[in-house]
Amino acid sequence: MKIRYIIAALCLVIFASCDKEGISQPAFNITGYKVTSIVDSSGNTVNQVTFSFSGEAAIISFYPGLMGSDYAHRDGRILDVKALLSSFSTTLNNGTQDNQLSVMVSSDFNGTYDIANIHAATWTDITSRFVLNTRDASASLPSGTKDIKDLVADGKPLYYAYRYICKPQAANGANSTWRIRAFSLQTETDLGVTSLATLTTADWKLVNDGTIIDAGRGAVIESSGAIRFNGNHLNKEVYTESWAISKAFRITETDMGPDRPIAIKSVINPLLSSYSFNYNTPGTYKAVFVATNASHEGEARIVREIEVTIP
Repeated sequence: MKIRYIIAALCLVIFASCDKEGISQPAFNITGYKVTSIVDSSGNTVNQVTFSFSGEAAIISFYPGLMGSDYAHRDGRILDVKALLSSFSTTLNNGTQDNQLSVMVSSDFNGTYDIANIHAATWTDITSRFVLNTRDASASLPSGTKDIKDLVADGKPLYYAYRYICKPQAANGANSTWRIRAFSLQTETDLGVTSLATLTTADWKLVNDGTIIDAGRGAVIESSGAIRFNGNHLNKEVYTESWAISKAFRITETDMGPDRPIAIKSVINPLLSSYSFNYNTPGTYKAVFVATNASHEGEARIVREIEVTIP
């Protein structure tokens, strides 16, 4: 077993409190730490840090400096959304009309799914952020994953939409059939990536404007869940506009509450001269130990901090 000993320069930032006289302040210090590479019970190689102590305290708790157990967030943690990740895939069949499909978002759409209210809203065209299929490709083409968090307005919902325009064919050429698949909207925070919606959970509402003469034309949800857009087959000279609009998404920060310490010694436990904790990821962490003496008369507390470097 390979052991690396580190004689650390201690950052002994001390915060002491004594609620009542008669409670002695803990005589507790961190004297150093060592890092040992070990294999845990799951077969993973981790860095075990063993802290050495001097003195004693009745109660000791430990903040390793990780998410959910960081002393800096002992009074509460607000988790911000760092990114709003959007992706989908498209297929394109037949036709010659260009620029029929657009990807749109709005933060002021009022949620009434009719063409008048859709047109009254402000929509931002984000089509250029994605890769759409071409007539040269026969398979479904991924759009790429893009961050659209810059389009989120504070305190307002976000609506996601696909718009399809079909123009009279005599002057503009034959219409094309577009299909949207594999839609995904995810939020990214310090905890990782969380799914906000998929193609089947985005609750699409379909709105057609213009005379849709043929059944199954305009905007349609297929049995597979794909969103399909196409124009009239019999009367090709009718201008139509079709929309698929999602439900409202509210992108907000999350109050995670206070980070919590790990209890490593209680009043009934014997003197603690060392403590080991496993860090899975290399980096620099601020480890904090809170030592407390307490009785019915009150408590006295001292806080010791040490910077831990995992190679």
